[in-house]
Order: sequence, then C-alpha cells, then structure tokens
Amino acid sequence: MTNKRESQPADPREIIQWTRRYAQSRTIYFLVQWCLIVFIICVIGLVASLTQQAYTAGNMSLFYTSVVFLAMTFFFFVWISVSHWTAEFVWQVTIWFYGREGFVSPEENNRSKQLPRWVIALIGLMLVYHVLGALLISFRYLQLQYLQPFSAVILVPVLCVLIYYQGLGFWAWLWPLFYGLHAILLLAGVPVGFPSPWYLLNIMVPIFGYGLLAILVGHIYSRYALWKLKTVTRQGLDIYSNDNDEEDVQ
Repeated sequence: MTNKRESQPADPREIIQWTRRYAQSRTIYFLVQWCLIVFIICVIGLVASLTQQAYTAGNMSLFYTSVVFLAMTFFFFVWISVSHWTAEFVWQVTIWFYGREGFVSPEENNRSKQLPRWVIALIGLMLVYHVLGALLISFRYLQLQYLQPFSAVILVPVLCVLIYYQGLGFWAWLWPLFYGLHAILLLAGVPVGFPSPWYLLNIMVPIFGYGLLAILVGHIYSRYALWKLKTVTRQGLDIYSNDNDEEDVQ
C-alpha cells in the first residue's frame, strides 16, 4: 500500500474569483470602440479648430460651412454610437479575437446588458456638452487650452457611472482617475499641456491616451487572470487524477 500524497484540491471559490477577474478584464471590445471613437472625435476636433480659425479670420462663409459640417459630424457620431451595424461589427471583431478562449459572463456582469435610461440620457448629455464646448471655442468664449478641464467636468462622472453599471474591473477606473487628475494639474498651472498652436492635443492626448492606457492594462491583466485560472483548474485536475491513480494501486 502506498501512502496517499497529502494534497488539497483547488478551492472552487478561487476558480470563480479568477473567472470573474478574467471576464472583467477582456478589453478588446472596448479597444475596437476606442478606435472608432478616436476617428470621429479627431474629425470633430479638426472641424472645431477650422471653425475657430474661420471666425477669427472673418471668413464667414467658411465659418458657417464649418458649423454645418460640425453639426453633421455630431449626428454621425450619435448614429455610430447607437447603430446596430456598429455594435455588430465590434462584436464580430471581439468574437474573432477571443474565439479560442470561449465565452464567459459572470453573474455580476449581467447588468451591463441593459443600462438604465437615465444613464443613456446622461451619455447623450455628455455628447451635447462637448459639442457646446466646441461651439464656445469657435466663438472664443472658451480658450482651447482649457477644453480638457471643461470636458473633465462631465466626462469623469459619466465614465464612473458607465464603469459601475458595466461591472468592469479595476483597470477601467484608471481612465477617469488620470483624466480628472490631468485636468486638476492643468488648472493648477503644472506644465502638462501642449503649447500653442498644439492646444488641441490637450484634449486629444488625455482623453484617448488615458483610455488606451486603461484598456492595455486591462488586456494585460486578463492574460494574467487567464493564466491563473488555467493554473488553478489544472492543479485541481492533477490532484484528482493522482488520487485516482493511488486508489487503483491500493
């Protein structure tokens, strides 16, 4: 008779824990959305800058043309945000990337399927708020170098609400945290901004740079969480297999 090797099976709670962490950190879906949003926002920013230059130069025909194009770009952004085609495209890319890993949806993440109506309304308000900021810049009521703090007033709380209702991991909170901190430092006079004529980068780099940083941190952590999940699961299977082998010998 052989002595049974002292071993402790994997804790199911640990498996559930790493499964949840892995699911909360799958960020490719958000990366694809990020790419689409960056493209649209870049267009809006360039048009807003052109509108300001036209108004400053007194070229009213170009100014009104830019305003109309700015409004069209805004409605196109809204359509992209709610379009079934966009959602399907993003989902298909996500499926393609995670195809070999299968699907996982912890119970805590089910709330991300249906956002409250007031949250959806808040997102629309945020879009209108930023378009208002672009118009204020066009009429020179708001300086371009202070657009980022102006944006942070509404973007930070909206991001926090979305992160909470979508049940995302710790990585997502990095975005509003760094974005809000950047606005405070900018208002305090800390040289974290870009000089003229690159003021537009003061909004572009923080909003998309910190977003991309958070997404990449989440993706890296998802790889770690998946590795831990496989390790814990494999450990439990190995222990079960060894115990069966020892029972057969006995």
